[in-house]
Order: sequence, then C-alpha cells, then structure tokens
Amino acid sequence: MKRLRTERGYSIVDVLVGLVLLALVILSIYQLYIPTFTLSQNIHEGLEAQQDVRLGLDRVSRALRETTTAFGRVRIYAPEAGCTGAFEGCIGFVTARDACTGSFRLVGGTPDWQATIYVWRDTLSNELRLRCDAGSTFPVGVWPPTLEPYTVIGTRVVAASFTLRPPESPAPAAIAVALQEQASSRSTSRYHTSSFNRTVFMPRNR
Repeated sequence: MKRLRTERGYSIVDVLVGLVLLALVILSIYQLYIPTFTLSQNIHEGLEAQQDVRLGLDRVSRALRETTTAFGRVRIYAPEAGCTGAFEGCIGFVTARDACTGSFRLVGGTPDWQATIYVWRDTLSNELRLRCDAGSTFPVGVWPPTLEPYTVIGTRVVAASFTLRPPESPAPAAIAVALQEQASSRSTSRYHTSSFNRTVFMPRNR
C-alpha cells in the first residue's frame, strides 16, 4: 500500500526571496518616515535653542533693568577696547545688589551701587558668561577685567551683541541685547536650527 505525499515544504530559495521582499517593504516604510523624524527633531532642537536664549536673557534682565546708563556706570566694549578674538558682546554695568544677587541697596531713595556685572560671549566655547565684581562700581576702561570666577548663563551662543540706544548719544536711554543660539548638532540633517532674540531694556535708574 502506497502513501500519497501531498505535503510540500519551502526551499531555501523561497525563504531568501521572502526575506528580500520583507526587507524592501521595511526599507520603503523607513524612507517614508525619515522626513517626519527629521522634521520632528529639528522642531525639538529649535524649541530647545529658544528656551536657552530666553533663560540667558532672564538671568541678566533684572540686572539690566535695575542698572543705570549714567556716564561711567555702563560700558560696552568695542573690538578696539579689547573685546575681540576670544571675546564678543562684552558689556560692564553696575548693580545695587549685594554680591550682584542680594538685596537692592538704596541711600536717600537712590541706588547705592555695590558691584559691577560683566557679561560676554566666549567665542571658543560659545558660552555666554557672567562675572560679578564686588570690588568696583565702575566698569574697567579696557577689556578684559578679571573674569574668574564666572557663571555660564547660556550655551551654544554663536553671536552676541550689546548696544546703547540711541546710538552715539551722550545720554542713552536703553540697552539692546541680541543673542543668536544654535541648536545642538545631534540631528543628521544638513541644516542647523538657530534661534535669534533681540530685546531692549530700559534701565529704571538714570
């Protein structure tokens, strides 16, 4: 008595063809989703850069609003004054707060200046740095002053500038701050996301 074999298995060729087709399908799906993944990552990095810029501005905004634009109490350093090479966006201004962050001192209703704050961008590390000099209430005439110890108030800052408004005025009324920060380079995209912020502060004390 003969047994009929109606069962049939898969050959190695069939398995290989199936694997190739599956790989092509997965690759096609991956190619479709790459732009979505890239866009999502770029948006995340852009928001991250914007948040860092805002945090950097927040850390100096109170001090800039509380300072004065009186002659000799605020100084913006041009390249000719030493703010060049490893330095960019250099400014020095006074504060009436103890050690730059303590209580605000008044004498007869007017600020009792306690220290000088220096802010600058380090071009080698792209850090925005802040230094509190409690030993002087007048910014130095030529950059740089003593810069250590300092506090990093911004990272990945690729451009920074401070200007007095109106420009060239003997009695400026405002200080304009411009910061540009580049998102981290974790993305594989050719394009780098950056955030630019320009803010004008009106010091309350003249």
